[in-house]
Amino acid sequence: MNEVFDRAGHAGSGAGDRLAPLCVLVVAPEPLAASIAEEVARGLTDIAEVVCADDVAAAGALAIAHPERVVPLVFMTASPVSLESSDSIDARIATLDAQPVLRRASVLLLTDRALHDDLSRSVDRDRLHAVIRIPCSPGVLAWHARAQAARWLSAHRPTDPRTLALVATDARPVAQPESDLLRLLELDTQEVATQLLAGIERVLGPRPRLVLPAGTRLIHEGVDVDAVLVVLRGRVALDHASAAGDLRLHHDSTGSVVGLLSLAQQQRAFFTARATTEVEVVHLSFEQLDRALSVDASLGAAMAAVSIRALAKRLRRADQLQVEKTQLNHALERERRQLSETLHQLEQARLELVEQARYATLGEMAAGIAHELNNPVAAMLRATTYVGEDLERVLASHPQGRLASEIFATERDRAPRTTREERAARRRLEAALGDLALAQRLFDAGIEDPDRARALAADPPSLDLVEAVAGIGSAVRNLEVASRRMCELVTSLRAYSRPKGEPVAGVDLHAGLEDTLRLMAHRLRDVEIQRSYGDLPAIRCHPGELEQLWTNLLVNAHDALGDGAEGHGRIELMTDAPDAGHVRVQIRDNGRGIDPDILPRVFEPRFTTKQGAVRYGLGLGLAIARRIVDAHGGAIELSSHPGCTRVTVTLPVAGPPEDEDIET
Repeated sequence: MNEVFDRAGHAGSGAGDRLAPLCVLVVAPEPLAASIAEEVARGLTDIAEVVCADDVAAAGALAIAHPERVVPLVFMTASPVSLESSDSIDARIATLDAQPVLRRASVLLLTDRALHDDLSRSVDRDRLHAVIRIPCSPGVLAWHARAQAARWLSAHRPTDPRTLALVATDARPVAQPESDLLRLLELDTQEVATQLLAGIERVLGPRPRLVLPAGTRLIHEGVDVDAVLVVLRGRVALDHASAAGDLRLHHDSTGSVVGLLSLAQQQRAFFTARATTEVEVVHLSFEQLDRALSVDASLGAAMAAVSIRALAKRLRRADQLQVEKTQLNHALERERRQLSETLHQLEQARLELVEQARYATLGEMAAGIAHELNNPVAAMLRATTYVGEDLERVLASHPQGRLASEIFATERDRAPRTTREERAARRRLEAALGDLALAQRLFDAGIEDPDRARALAADPPSLDLVEAVAGIGSAVRNLEVASRRMCELVTSLRAYSRPKGEPVAGVDLHAGLEDTLRLMAHRLRDVEIQRSYGDLPAIRCHPGELEQLWTNLLVNAHDALGDGAEGHGRIELMTDAPDAGHVRVQIRDNGRGIDPDILPRVFEPRFTTKQGAVRYGLGLGLAIARRIVDAHGGAIELSSHPGCTRVTVTLPVAGPPEDEDIET
């Protein structure tokens, strides 16, 4: 049931016709609602209409039916204590807030209960604006309605003509507070001090003004306070002595009466009050102040207002200092972490420089060793070739020279075979001879034809000759292979340790890859290497730095295979020419892959994923690889998923720009 007690703000003529109607809701059961609405209406004469609703559901229905109304206030009575959570004040206010028209209204709770435990959510959401105990004295509800309406209109509709009827131009309510203390608290601090001094002078007579220069100490720290000073002009700061020196704790928050707080507590001064500009003050001793207060009791309100003002300023300043301190501590903590990280990076950089210097020294040593080994190794290879040729001539002069030369040549030139092929050949000999030991001797001598094996088995002198010549041929073959291998390693080492200098033209990329594979053979011995080389043009580059690039990428690929890669770890090398001006090298492994979250960081300096753990490393790595590729004018890309990580390097055939400098 709804009842309108007063219609205002939209029933008049002129400008009022265009104003949105103001409506104050009273949510209460009848007949209580009628009496509440009647008194509320007396406080809102010519301002708003008052409408009643039996409950919050009816209030919501009214809001839906009249969306044009503006609702500044909702008076709500508390229901009797109920165990139903849906009947709590919180729940009822939440129901009101479901309607946008009511969501901004100030809620005033009328209750006859001494205790409420159903308002926590409303208080937390700032939806409770006043609690009024009923029954109350006549006029209280009208006064509350007018004061709350003035506050709401001032905040939400400052230009509304109805606001001007309740709020002055300085945004204060037209009706001033009735108590002296609250009235004085609405005044400026200096105005309060002026009124306090005027009241004191009414009792004590005119007080002399003291003009003091900047730097004058008005109150001394640690000294008993027996007087106060009213500051009429100028600025005063409050300082406190500490082990770190004098600390300025208050300046703008000093207040207009100095010494009042210490005097009130009967304690020695905690601060030194010092004039920071020329000041004009009035000096009041304890006895003079006591005399004035005892004669004019109204001065107590002014004293309380001055004290509250000073405390509020200092508390606000203390809170501000705490906020600044917390912010400063956070900033210092961030800077400390950044400094710690910087120091860590500097230490890592220092270690990296040491490591790089060690690599540079090793490179110089490798170049020297390669140079020293080159001549003797080449001589050994030539000597091995000469020994083989001389042995062929010597064997040719033997009575069985044809047989000896044939066996020597066969054994010297024998190609490596698999274990399965060797077992099959031995079994054929054993089947033909019926003697395992004899079959092994003939196989070691390079005899695999069963008929020939039977003939040699029947001729022991010839068998002895064949075994001896086969041993010599095998030894010569081993010497040639070892010498050639040493020559290849020395050549690769010289290419790897070659100083940068000017870019070299006509470089075979495949030869560089093979040099790197030879140098890393000891590390890759348990890994299957698959090559898929395309036709590449010779390129212009820094060969030594490219071999360092291939080393870095192969080391990373090998490490990505993990400890469990033995027997099935695989690295694939693929080359092609995507266009006439570029060559491309792809190195792919079948390892664990890289976590997508850290994949964007793999080219950062000192970042690695070895052993599946993210940590910082030293020296060679993908960061150096990227610098080498960038300096050559190329591009490097990395893609990864479990079971496949691929690094693609694209290099220009024309080589790096002349002014590039690769720093590794």
